[in-house]
Amino acid sequence: MEVNKGIDLLIEQDEIIEHVSSIREKLRGLGLTWNRFRGNAISGVIAHYLQRHFPDDVKLVKLAWIEECTTEFDILIVDKNAKPFDFTDAYPKEQVKLLIEIKGSGVFYKREDVKKRLSEMFEKWKIETGKPALYLSVWEAKANAKEVQDALGNDTAFIFQIENEEINWGEWERFLNRVNALPKL
Repeated sequence: MEVNKGIDLLIEQDEIIEHVSSIREKLRGLGLTWNRFRGNAISGVIAHYLQRHFPDDVKLVKLAWIEECTTEFDILIVDKNAKPFDFTDAYPKEQVKLLIEIKGSGVFYKREDVKKRLSEMFEKWKIETGKPALYLSVWEAKANAKEVQDALGNDTAFIFQIENEEINWGEWERFLNRVNALPKL
């Protein structure tokens, strides 16, 4: 995957934040029943921009599973010719390259639970899938941002903006560079 450096990635990061903010605003106050739709729309924004940076031998799929894992993943990066098992959206492990957890509004755990729950979740995925996993949050509550970073580490967690603080400019580029550094992608 070749990453276009510089101002173009800053523009993309700004556009992503704007699209996600618009989605969040349109669905604000509609209740928890809209969370899954909101998550799908936000994953769609990330997928749109992420796809621009992929080589021809892989593709991106949204809302899919990996064999032997019960988790539905926001985004999977799979072989270009990957096919899910019949009548499912579950892909064979050997066809999956990377899984990505997307958050438009960060985690909703109590601060004291963030580190433990995220660590356990990512460890479970690692054991069940054998694949690398990344966490991309467009916005994270100030109370949870450090806990997310502590739980997952700088190579796994990427946060565009922390509540009431400046945007972490360059985070999209850092994320793309990390994806690029992973084996076989």
